Amino acid sequence: MQDEKGVLRSSNIPNKYELIIVASKEARRLNELSRQTGLNLGGKVTNIALEEALKGNVLYRYRSETEDTRDAATPENVEE
Repeated sequence: MQDEKGVLRSSNIPNKYELIIVASKEARRLNELSRQTGLNLGGKVTNIALEEALKGNVLYRYRSETEDTRDAATPENVEE
């Protein structure tokens, strides 16, 4: 399912490789949320993220080439 803003639901991921990428980004998000709020997620973050992605509870979108170029130029993404 896709709306006008390009947001997709994880239940429609076309292959397992994209599923793993979506789940890993969700795991990073959940891990950061847990660290900031002290929230106990009740299990391993990677398992929770994969289960949520398989259920279709994770929203994601593809970046356009212009976003990738702009993101690469920002100082936050430059490693020293």
